[in-house]
Amino acid sequence: MTRIPAARVETRSALEEALARLAELRSMVVVAAAALRQQNSDLDADIARVLRRSVAGGIAEQIERLRRL
Repeated sequence: MTRIPAARVETRSALEEALARLAELRSMVVVAAAALRQQNSDLDADIARVLRRSVAGGIAEQIERLRRL
């Protein structure tokens, strides 16, 4: 039976923790964007669009990159 080095296990655990946190943050951004859109103000809709495309999209990209490691 092959043992996985402790450092590798710790790295994998840290990576999984980071992925979970990024997923949480992305969800928060999506909820905030939806709340802004619901307010139905022109400026709020623009801010919501930026949050979804730039912030949530950027977080989603980082999640995918980290999952490929």
